[in-house]
This record gives sequence, structure tokens and C-alpha cells, in this order.
Amino acid sequence: MQLITPDHPDYDRARRVRNARADRRPAAIARCASPEDVQEALAHARRHRLPVAVRGGGANVAGWGTCDGGVVFDLSTMKRVTVDPDARAAEAEPGLLWGELDAATQRHGLALPGPRNPEVGIAGHTLGGGVGDLSRQYGLTSDNVLFFDLVTADGRRVRASADEHPELFWGLRGGGGNFGVVVRFGFRLHPVSGVVAGPLVHPAEHAPSVLRTARDWLATAPDQASLVILIWTAPPLPFVPEHLHFERSVVLIPTWFGDPARADEVLGPLRYGTPMPLADAVRPMAYTAYQRLLPSPPDHTRQHVYNRGELLADLSDATIDDLLARWASGGPNLSIVLGALGGAIGRAPAGPTAYTHRDARWFAEICAQWYGEPDSPAHLRPARDGWRALQPVALGPYANLLPDPEPEWVRAVYGPAAHERLVRLKTVWDPDNVFRFNANIRPLTTRTVLPRPEEATHR
Repeated sequence: MQLITPDHPDYDRARRVRNARADRRPAAIARCASPEDVQEALAHARRHRLPVAVRGGGANVAGWGTCDGGVVFDLSTMKRVTVDPDARAAEAEPGLLWGELDAATQRHGLALPGPRNPEVGIAGHTLGGGVGDLSRQYGLTSDNVLFFDLVTADGRRVRASADEHPELFWGLRGGGGNFGVVVRFGFRLHPVSGVVAGPLVHPAEHAPSVLRTARDWLATAPDQASLVILIWTAPPLPFVPEHLHFERSVVLIPTWFGDPARADEVLGPLRYGTPMPLADAVRPMAYTAYQRLLPSPPDHTRQHVYNRGELLADLSDATIDDLLARWASGGPNLSIVLGALGGAIGRAPAGPTAYTHRDARWFAEICAQWYGEPDSPAHLRPARDGWRALQPVALGPYANLLPDPEPEWVRAVYGPAAHERLVRLKTVWDPDNVFRFNANIRPLTTRTVLPRPEEATHR
């Protein structure tokens, strides 16, 4: 284990996460290379009563991968991955990014449902539930976990699976990093050889009709199809017509994982309907090429980010109109991302998990990204007003896109019943709330020793 303190020449680089708003100064950064390193770092932090933050990919929008005055467990060098193509399974360490995991699994024509950004870490995304374009076909990332190996708050190493500590296994699939440091994941993989996908670009004035068309299309689309919608000020990407560079526009990115011969039939309403897109770059491509369609912006490590995601049962006309009105008045640094849910997500293919709002058909991500003053009201206010306006129709926030740590929003992520169950689980596995830099489940205040939930059910 390498310990990096403020006097180390690598300290300023090592303390950074992807959101420049999370500009924190830990007392030490423990760069762990093994589960034993994690145990050693945890023992040191507990001995000196120091706060603990855990960082895998460092992309969490709330900046949970760092803290002031505590110890950051930097897992970024723990990148071992093994793929068993016959079993369609993989074992992966928490420092992997999605692009690295995809590269390993795609060598065997396999994939795991994951995010659309290859620079997101696998650990946080999985623990928060995990949605992506393959989710309509194969469920959430967390639905495809076979086991978690973790270091618990008291320094033990345990495995959580359907057969070992099943209640903990339930909680880790959606309950975030509340219960320990996951040092190895076991994943179920699925055959994915390629995808028909690509951007369809529309000018801003098409937005109301384009969004309604997309909503109606999703209502009957097969599970092998998915969609993400970007409502933004377009950067100068190759697929954006030059006259729309730095102009407001709407981009649909549909995906079809079924028989390529059916792609035109399935995606036709989006490609050839009215209004027609100004640019159509839909084509067959490798899955890894699809994951690289939207690169990170230049100097993204200096970029301030405030993104929050809400899960919606549907997109009504009123919701569409309100979102577009807020986008139009919010300034060029405000964007909205709409993502298709439904399909296998709603069927809970792996049974019950801590991810609650499975009847959501869409997520709506309100995004503010800017340079300059980190707490700029001109950028923060439109984004915060946007998600607050969605509350009457939102089922709850998405744990992986929750920059607002207040307990009421954590409860809303899970709903009353699941949150109560998670509180009991937290009280058993982390009664001192050692792992609190997350969408935090607070343990009961009592230190009464409770039986583990799976043991209590047999009494």
C-alpha cells in the first residue's frame, strides 16, 4: 500500500475526483493494491478515528470518493479481471473502469449492462443499481451480480451472494457503499457481438415533437432496443452538423441489439418519421465503439458538475413541455438527458434488490456543467429548480445521480419499506457509520447487538 499525505509531490493529483466542485483535502490517500491493503488502511483509520471515503473510478457526481481530513481508500490500481467465456461470468476488481471491463468481456463476445460512459468506475455504478442500454434486455448491473467480496467495517472479509449472507447481498444491489468496501465482484455476462446505433440530430425547434415521438416509440419497442436523448448546447462533435456547433439541439441515440436485419423496422419511426433528423449516423458498430460515441469534454477534470437524476413512470406532454421550457431559459450550460428504462428492469430478473423504483420507464437527468466559480448560482439554480419541478411526477431519485445528501432524498431513493430494511442492515454491518460518504443509510442510534437479518428469519 502506498500512503500519500499532503507533503507528497503527487498529493494534488491523487486527491482529485472527476467533479472539480469536490475540491477536498484528505489527511491521507491510501492507494490500495489488494484486499489486505484495504484492511490495513481501515485499521489505521479506525485506530486514529479518521473519516473514511472510498474511491473506485472517482466519477460520482457528489464527490463521495474523497473527504476533508480523513483517509481516502484509492482502489484505482485494483484492476484485475478474469472472464470465463464458457460460464459467461467474470470476476473484477473495483478499480476497473467500464471501458476496461468492456474490453475484456468483448474479446469473448460478452457484455454486462453498464453505463454509456466508459470512464465511469464499475464499483459505484454497480452498488447504486446500475442502468444502461442493455438493461432493458438483461436488467440492471446489480441484477447481474453473482457475488460481492468485501471488507466490512470491523475489518473482516466476507462474501455476499444468494447463498452467503443473502440479506447483505440484497442490500448491496442498490444500497451503495454503505456496508463495506467491495474488493471483488462476480458478474453474469450476456452475448453481445455488436449493436446498430448512432446519433439522430435535430434542431431545437423540433424538440417538442421529437420527444413525443420518442416517448410513443418506447411504449411498444422491443426489449432489445433502447434510447438516450440529449437536450443540450451541442459541442463540435463529428456527428453534429457544423451549423449546430455550440447551438441548442436535440440528439436521439437509439440502440438495437437484436437481428441487424430488423434494425430499420424497429428504429424506423425515429429515423424516418416527421420531423426528419438533420443528420443520421445510425449504423452497425462494435459495442465498444458505441460506448465511445460521447467523449468526455476537454479539461473535464477542471469542470464543475451538478447532475441529478429522477426516475419517472412516464413522460407526459406536460412534463415534456416543462422540461423544455426550463432548458430554453436555463442558459447554455444546462442540459437534460432522458434515458429509456422498462423492459427487464421491471421484471427484476434476479429477484428483489434494494433498487426500488422498477416501474420507472424513463430517467431524467438535469445537468449543469461549467468552468469558473464552483458554486455559481447562475448554473446551480436552473438545475436545482429543474429537479424540484419534477417532484410531483418523480418516483424518486436515482442513487448514482444524487448530489443532494439530505436524508429525505436518500429515503426517496428507496421508498419507506426498503429504506427501513436498509437501516436495519446498516445497524448490523456498520453500526458506527464508518462508511458514510455515500447516499448514506444511517444506522439506528442504539448499539444493541442485533442478529443478522438472515439469521433472525430462522428463529
